Amino acid sequence: MKQRLAVPLLVLGLCALLGTVAAPALAGKGGGQKKKQATKTFEVCKHGCRYRTIQKAVDAAGSFKAKKKNAKAKAVVAVRPGKYVEGVVLDGTQRKKSFDDLTIKGTRKNRKKVVLEGRNAKGELGAAQNGIEAISVNGLVLENMWARNYQSNGFFIHAANEGGQHCDGYEMNNLLASANRSYGLFAKNCLGGKMTNSAGFHQGDSAFYVGETPCDSKAWTNHGVAPPPKPCQRKPKWTLLKNDRSYENVLGYSGTNSKYVKIVDSAFYNNGAGIVPNTLDSEGFEPNGWNVFEGNDVFWNNYDYFLAGSKFHTVSGGLGQIAGATVNYPTGVGIVLYGGAHNVVKKNHVFGNYKWGIASFSGPGEVFVANEGDDAKNVNNQIVENTMGREGADPNGEFDFWNDDTGGGNCWGANSAGASFAPGNGKVPVSEIYPACPQPEGLADQVRSLNIEAGLQINLGEESDPKTILGYASSNPPQDQECSWVRRVAAHPAFEKFQPVEIAPQPGEVSCG
Repeated sequence: MKQRLAVPLLVLGLCALLGTVAAPALAGKGGGQKKKQATKTFEVCKHGCRYRTIQKAVDAAGSFKAKKKNAKAKAVVAVRPGKYVEGVVLDGTQRKKSFDDLTIKGTRKNRKKVVLEGRNAKGELGAAQNGIEAISVNGLVLENMWARNYQSNGFFIHAANEGGQHCDGYEMNNLLASANRSYGLFAKNCLGGKMTNSAGFHQGDSAFYVGETPCDSKAWTNHGVAPPPKPCQRKPKWTLLKNDRSYENVLGYSGTNSKYVKIVDSAFYNNGAGIVPNTLDSEGFEPNGWNVFEGNDVFWNNYDYFLAGSKFHTVSGGLGQIAGATVNYPTGVGIVLYGGAHNVVKKNHVFGNYKWGIASFSGPGEVFVANEGDDAKNVNNQIVENTMGREGADPNGEFDFWNDDTGGGNCWGANSAGASFAPGNGKVPVSEIYPACPQPEGLADQVRSLNIEAGLQINLGEESDPKTILGYASSNPPQDQECSWVRRVAAHPAFEKFQPVEIAPQPGEVSCG
């Protein structure tokens, strides 16, 4: 006769057996495993979802995150495919709302599936200005979306230069921006962030913009004769642009007074100019500097957006006046260093730009005042190991390198053999205009922002001389900049899957002599 085990003993035996197979770790004290972070999803779609607009879902997520019990929860606004005619605003200064660490993303990897449409979109005061605007928000993630046709910008993250406002650690990934009046992806007065795997075209300024990088102190300055000034940020928070594409914009990248920006493995092509960090009085924390531009393809930036046939036009009425002439950004240039400090331009491929490959110049703050306070001096920049003109297959126009012989501590080294350098009027040796690396560090207040000796910055005998930066940038009408372009090959050789795009002038539109 078979003996049966008592039920309690059987249960205990099974539990012991299961315990030897998989013993779950305990959460909490001594458990060795953190409690999984809760995620609250706010789904948006045209039909069948609780939220029909992105704004309503964002507002709901902000209210949810503002509750103390939800402070550590992750909030995600998941946007299903569709066209959303609206402008979305996240105002981090609002009471009873918290947008920090919020994620807004399209549910498909194809960023063209979720469209934020600016045409006919309404905002609080009329037409919607931006696709998504975030004010004083930390850790915002934007992903898998397309913003187009807005009065100002596609994706705009910023903080006012006031106490208590901030935008730290944003991420913009797999975004597309097009036909916006000013910028595509725009970050201002933010401490660090990412713009990756994204693209922009037909912006009235630049597809990518990082500006007014804040310093540890509002009183920070690059001025002084000794000792060298303190760094803007003692522990820099870097902004990364990687695997981006910028084409057919006024500028590919613009960085007014930007610092600690690293742009790598990206392509800037068919713009008016490619990569343009700059120093202007319009924003705080002058100058731009301490940036790295490495391993990028910068080519065919010959789009004359001043012509009537352009698909977009500049939002700028010019950069101001110098010596009575209106100055615009120079077109036909790959990389422009304007009034920057400690920038590194390294291992880029720069080719097929009809004016200059890489240009560097200061904004005078002396007799011909382009910059009040004389902040826009090119100092301590390194232009090294760049490959110019595809080694003769697709040369840059007038020269590979152009420098106005101002500032100090700048150097050129180990760039491709046979590269050409603008010599100016011959009064200053080329080796002095383009010193070899390394160079001793210069102090901004010990060097000049105006230098007429070499005939590169301004020609006093012929102020419209297009071989000088003032003469070229002040061409009148501005589309006449292309009168001094040099096309060294009949057609650009094929490069990957890219196609050159240029605008043909209408009869009489360009008044070249």
